[in-house]
Amino acid sequence: MKSVWLMIALAVGWQSSVSASELDRVLQQVKQGSSIEKKHAEQRVQQALGELSDARATLAEAQDKLKQTNASNIALEDRILQLQESLKQRRSQYQAQRESMNSVFKHVVEHGDLMLQRVSPHGLWQFDQSGFVQQKEESVDIAHIKSLWLALLEQSVLSSKTLRSEQTILLANGQQQIAQVTQYGPFNAYASGEGSSWLHYLAGEQVWMEMAPQPAIAVDPQQMVIDPSFGALLDKQANAPTWLERMEPAGVVGVLIGLIGLIGVGIAVVRSVALRKAKREIYAQMSEREASEGNALGRVMLASKQCHGAQLEAVIDEAVLKEVPNFKTGVGSLAVFASIPPLLGLLGTVDGMIETFRIITEHGSADSQLLSGGISQALLTTEMGLMVAVPLLLLHCGLKAQSSQLIEVLEQQSAGLIVLRQQADAQES
Repeated sequence: MKSVWLMIALAVGWQSSVSASELDRVLQQVKQGSSIEKKHAEQRVQQALGELSDARATLAEAQDKLKQTNASNIALEDRILQLQESLKQRRSQYQAQRESMNSVFKHVVEHGDLMLQRVSPHGLWQFDQSGFVQQKEESVDIAHIKSLWLALLEQSVLSSKTLRSEQTILLANGQQQIAQVTQYGPFNAYASGEGSSWLHYLAGEQVWMEMAPQPAIAVDPQQMVIDPSFGALLDKQANAPTWLERMEPAGVVGVLIGLIGLIGVGIAVVRSVALRKAKREIYAQMSEREASEGNALGRVMLASKQCHGAQLEAVIDEAVLKEVPNFKTGVGSLAVFASIPPLLGLLGTVDGMIETFRIITEHGSADSQLLSGGISQALLTTEMGLMVAVPLLLLHCGLKAQSSQLIEVLEQQSAGLIVLRQQADAQES
């Protein structure tokens, strides 16, 4: 048993010795491996440190480049902002210049149109030598502006001249005739020949035509007659309506106003003549001692001789009162006739306005020209009424003053008669 245990102990010891040697070898290998790994690790650390140093250098270089790049970018941004601001200013300048040029072109075209509109209707354009041709705004150039300037200058010179030329004119009956046409610039023209006549220019047909009817202004080659309205005044004078034509729209109301005016004027004339005659007779009687029945004062004097005493004053007053109506005859009627025309004029105006609005309602038109024409015709009766009423009122005032003056003279003379008769009666008694 002891031998067994001994053998076991020897085996374990042998194994222990074997294991110990192996462990030493392993330990030695580990130590050697650790040294190698340490070297490798140190190499890797050195390599990493080198790479880190290189990376830091690269980073520093990159940071420097970044700073340079940022500075360059800031400078570029500032430059871009400056260029953008400069571009904005140049665009605004360009836009302003473009608008200015468009305005110039527009004014050039407008002046061209205006010149043609003003010159063409008056026959001066046939003498044009500038070669001006109107164009659109987008086609305007320096040559066009220069031709317009020449045309304006040429027309200005022509407008100050008296131009004479042989031309074909249209007569009022539609026939053509060759005559010498004399133009006073753009103002007016006349044709001289067998029968001198005023002309107006037909721009569409480019021919002169005889005015029909002719103005009541004789053509005198020795004098210069200028119409500043370019023929409009001559045409207006030639077509001026007569009094009857002007009063025709007044209708029946206008006729009534005219008749009342004539009657009133007739009454005023007749009564004024009668009062003047009565005045002359009264003043003639005042210088005569013998009474005459042919005048009012004479009749009062005759009436005073037919009574005496206390009845004298009453008889003379009665004789004067009998003469007063003769002096006042027609004065009240004239006042009535003077008040009627304004009322008739108002009636005609109201009737004309009603008719005007009726026509507008029927035609459904809001034409201001039609409305103004209707109102002007409606107001014609009011104008006529006032034109008749005002003179009649003045005639009434004059007639009333004449009659009042005669009545006052008659009353004064009657008072004198009473005094004289009373003095005579006192002397007799």
